[in-house]
Amino acid sequence: MSGLLDELYRLQERIRFVQSRERERDTVPAELTEVDRAFREKLEAVQRLKQRLLEAEVEHRRASAELTDQQEKQKKYQAQLRNVQSSREYSAVLNEMDGVEKQIRASEDKVLGLEEELETSREDLQKREKNLPRETQEHEEKMKDWRAAQRVINEELRKAEGEIREIEARMRPRELAEFRRLIEKKGGLAVVRVVSNSCSACHVKIRPAAMQVLKAGSEIIYCDSCRRILYYDSQNP
Repeated sequence: MSGLLDELYRLQERIRFVQSRERERDTVPAELTEVDRAFREKLEAVQRLKQRLLEAEVEHRRASAELTDQQEKQKKYQAQLRNVQSSREYSAVLNEMDGVEKQIRASEDKVLGLEEELETSREDLQKREKNLPRETQEHEEKMKDWRAAQRVINEELRKAEGEIREIEARMRPRELAEFRRLIEKKGGLAVVRVVSNSCSACHVKIRPAAMQVLKAGSEIIYCDSCRRILYYDSQNP
């Protein structure tokens, strides 16, 4: 049984090591946070600009089509105006023309505004994209030490994950399932060392009878208080 406990304790240690190193690998160091944030903002600005350009181009096409339709209506009313037979009809057509002319002016302003926005945005995007390779190189130069540290961590993780697979392969499915259930329930700490005859997680004293069983290594003993698996290391009591 002591062999199983050794395996469980080692498995837990490797799992916690992986979780800790993954957090370290994925967390930008404080001294580089501003550098990384500023660069990511530039990337996001380029993407937002591209998206807005696509939207503005669609809006421009729609507004141009609406303007064309309104101009055709204007031509139709101008033709009707030449053929009216009464002053009432003449007034009615003039009212329609007045409404269409207002729409045309509004559409012309919208089309012109979109054209100006498109021109400005394209120039801005061209400038940003021209600077991006240099800014990317500068960013990577500032981040290179951390990138190297990440590669070292990835190698450590590869080895640790290999150890985890090896340990799990040696365990019986039922024992492994119980360990996984417990480690999830207990926040990643399923197996705890006994230190000075106490549980190192909740610091409750272990019953003398339970301590004898632990030292004998004949069965798994759970802490009476926190219900974690107790691990007694005779080499480091």
